[in-house]
Parts: sequence; structure tokens; C-alpha cells
Amino acid sequence: MVRADRNFHRRERIAAIAEWSKTGVQQPRRPLPIERAFADRVAQMKRPLFRPVELPNVGGVEYHRQVSYLVDAFDSIPARVDIAFDSAWKAFEAATRLAASGNVTDRLKKLAAGPGLDGGILALLLADIPAQSCEYLFKRLVIDFRSLVTPEERNVHQPNRRLAGLGDQDFVTLLSVLQTRYGSTGDHADHRKGAMLLRRALTGEKMDLQGVDVTLSLPVRSAVLLSGLLYTARNDRFHGESFSPFVSSAATMRTYTHPYFLFLASYSLLSSLWLGSGLYGVGLQRDHVVANISANLEAAHDLFGRHWLG
Repeated sequence: MVRADRNFHRRERIAAIAEWSKTGVQQPRRPLPIERAFADRVAQMKRPLFRPVELPNVGGVEYHRQVSYLVDAFDSIPARVDIAFDSAWKAFEAATRLAASGNVTDRLKKLAAGPGLDGGILALLLADIPAQSCEYLFKRLVIDFRSLVTPEERNVHQPNRRLAGLGDQDFVTLLSVLQTRYGSTGDHADHRKGAMLLRRALTGEKMDLQGVDVTLSLPVRSAVLLSGLLYTARNDRFHGESFSPFVSSAATMRTYTHPYFLFLASYSLLSSLWLGSGLYGVGLQRDHVVANISANLEAAHDLFGRHWLG
């Protein structure tokens, strides 16, 4: 069954390019079954999947460059939420250049530590990360790290190296438990349990791990969100480390939850930088932004249902 499904998707991808080679790329290709199912699901919603906050026409070139990336992002919704993430991240990363100093890795560390990003907005996002995103993060932090043999390889493993400087004992304890209890086997059920433990930790829940009370602080959780999840996903996509998600034979409705959250988080963090009299004098009102994020998360739950946390 799996082999037949994989072969079907391979044929469809090649057939799409064959058709375009004859006619030119003027019309969209024939959607795959999961793409049709997702489009049908969106069409049945009683409210829009996503609404942005209205923006003022202020600022100079830098601000409007970021707005241009947002237009690209919104143009990609709902069918290509992965591409929406790419564009929203560009806008957010560009905005961080004024919000903090250093290269992008340094800027993300500084923003996670505060006070450049609104703590309430960060907590709102951290409280509602989909299961698929936690499984991705568990794989990158634990499974991929354990597969490296030499100390040299482990020292340069990007997701772990970016978080190594946190100096937080609770995070060290959590990572140790994830690696030894859930990452040491090839059992997918254990990996999923580890991902769900990671999700609980990212909400700020107090947990007893190996007889030790562990509660990740908001700055640590924010660093995991920014540097561990979002920036790692951005790099995986930019460097071709991951399969294009929706033309894969492995794609399901659950597959859409991960890139959609990445997009929504990137956009929400950008909105946080534009609060009040912050960057470029955009002056977004905090209560409007928080309400917008909450509404967009609720719409995501309406669309994805059990797939968000299942």
C-alpha cells in the first residue's frame, strides 16, 4: 500500500512537469488528494482561516520591505502555508535587525531573553504548539543529535549548539530525560511521548523529572521557540534538508499544522515588534494584536480539529 501510494505521488510529480513542458507553466497542476481534501476543509469553514492586523501606511523602505514579504505570505494562504512561513520569516528576520544587534543567531537570543518581544504574546504561542511541530523539534534536538557519533559532530549540531548557551539547569535536565528515556530507542511511540513531554515543558508546566522539579522559564521557552523551532525549520527549508511537504506521499492533514504554526508564529512575533511606539512607529495596539493571535489560533483549531494535538 505504501509503495503504491509513493509510486502514485512520484508519477504525479513527473506528470505535472511533463505537462508544463508542453504547455508552459500557465495553469496550476492537478492537485493531489491531500491538497484537495485540505482545500475542501478550508472551504467548509464558517470563518476565515487567517486574518492579519490592519497596518498603517508609515515608515520608510525597511518597513515597507517587510510589508512586501507579508503580502507574499498572505498570497500563499491557504494552499501553501509552508511558503507563507518562508515569507513571514523573512519579514520577521528583517525587523529583528533594528530590534537587536549582531547576526541573526545573536539577535534571536537577545529577543528571547527580552525585552524586545512581548511576553504575553510569546506565552500565547508557546501554549498552543501543535503536536507535529513538537515531534519535529524532538527529532531535531534529540534523535538527530543522538545519531551523531563523534564529539566534533555533536558540537556543531546547529539546533543544540544554538541552545547550548542558555545555561539553564532545568533545560539541561529536560534534554537529558528526553535523550535517555525517549530518544534511546527506535520506537515511534517513545518518540511521540518525548515530543508530548517537550510540549508540556514549553507551556511552562511544572514537572517532576527524575525526582527533580523542572519548570522552564519564559526566556528559555522563548529561545526554544525562536532558535530551536522556527530558525531550525527555516534553515531546513532554505538548505533543502526537508521534502516539500504537500507533494509528499507522507502528507496528511496533520502535515499542514506544522508549517501553518510556523507561519502564524513568525507573523505574530513580527506584530509584537511593531507594538506601540516600537519599530518604525507602526504603533499596533497590544490588545488588538493579542485578540488577533487568539482568533487565528481558534480558527486553526476549527480547521484542524484533533489533528492539531493528535
